[in-house]
Amino acid sequence: MCAVETVRLIDCDGAVALVEISRPEARNALDVATVGALAAVIDRLDGDADIRAIILTGSDGHFCAGSDIKEMARRGFAGLRDPIRVSGWSRLEAVETPFIAAVDGMALGAGLELALLADFIVCTKDARFGFPEVKLGVIPGDGGSQRLPRLIGQNAALRLMLTGEIIMADEAVRLGIAAAADGGDRAARESALRLAGRIAANAPLATRAVKQVVRGGIDGRLSDGLALEAAALEEMFASRDCAEGMAAFIAKRPAVFTGK
Repeated sequence: MCAVETVRLIDCDGAVALVEISRPEARNALDVATVGALAAVIDRLDGDADIRAIILTGSDGHFCAGSDIKEMARRGFAGLRDPIRVSGWSRLEAVETPFIAAVDGMALGAGLELALLADFIVCTKDARFGFPEVKLGVIPGDGGSQRLPRLIGQNAALRLMLTGEIIMADEAVRLGIAAAADGGDRAARESALRLAGRIAANAPLATRAVKQVVRGGIDGRLSDGLALEAAALEEMFASRDCAEGMAAFIAKRPAVFTGK
């Protein structure tokens, strides 16, 4: 176990890394230092060829309660534009490794925006999601106003953002924000570890390429997305992993992927 300020790399077993936000006194709220520390840990993991999936979770029963309101009130808009925070958020947005958010308890405001950066969210039945910013006189400012409508549609997203309503896990699952974890006291983390293990068993070049073409094409024209897909597919066919995967299938043996 290694500590980096308020972020801990609590497990790095084989190809799956588990990262935990640890500010229990603030329900894991994000201050500038925590955003910077989180970005540094995940950026390092993203550059490690041996890591094939990353899980992000929170300590003491909460994912993240949002931005640190005390810091925000003290520093105002300048705090949100702090270079450490802006750079950190950009690095988190650019993660290429398959990335899962395991949500217990609160995922509110910037906490929900952080979870939305993941490729998908797994949550326990006691998880709570929402954008309560309007109750503070502000709006979601870390991409939530753009990502949530793309995920669940404009009407449902506007309802949540205009009312500041906090919804429970079952409603979040119904809307398509998250997937329900499958039982156990630490179900979100355990479910995420199982999913991450299944992802990590696949060809790493291919899993990164899937993420790249889906995210790169989703907001553009279909023809542009198909061109991205075709270019990525050509790269995959030129890889050693492709040859290994097909040879293993024909020989009816497990594939041994090297990421090359």
